[in-house]
Amino acid sequence: LKAAAGKGLSPLPDRRAEMMRRGIRRVLPGRDRWHALQEYAVGETNTEEFRLLRARDAGVSAVIAAHPAAAAPKTIDWAAWEGKISNKETLQCLKDFHAQQTAILDAVLKEDHASVVKDQKAGWELFDEAKASCDKSVEKSQQILRNGARALWISFQNPPVNMLSQSEWLDADQYWQAFVEKHHFY
Repeated sequence: LKAAAGKGLSPLPDRRAEMMRRGIRRVLPGRDRWHALQEYAVGETNTEEFRLLRARDAGVSAVIAAHPAAAAPKTIDWAAWEGKISNKETLQCLKDFHAQQTAILDAVLKEDHASVVKDQKAGWELFDEAKASCDKSVEKSQQILRNGARALWISFQNPPVNMLSQSEWLDADQYWQAFVEKHHFY
């Protein structure tokens, strides 16, 4: 234990590191999906960039695979960082942030998430309200789509602008015809 503490390693297995490894393992199988995007790379430069990206991904995967799952994670040697970082306010912010995130992760690990999810009975009203709101939005979108289709049909049925005449327009629109007759002095 003393040898591990002297090297800056935590003597006890850290559950946060285990949680991070499990999370990475869940995410990494998803990388195969983006590997299939290579067929959309067009041109030699894009193909070469994609090949280099996959090589870097393979390197990261190899490092992750080489790290033993049971190995104790290293703790941060703040004394070493105090000598390297000249801005002490920044260092203190980093230390505080690390302490805060560690406390949050420890609290999350202590909770019994399965029982909380099973006991969840309330909140469905919010879901129902959101669903009703989405249904109204869909109806409004369909109305906008119908109105847009009508407007396009009317616009298509109108004659071209070079074929229009003012007298024909005034004959067809009685409101503006009366307006022009009433206000012909202007």
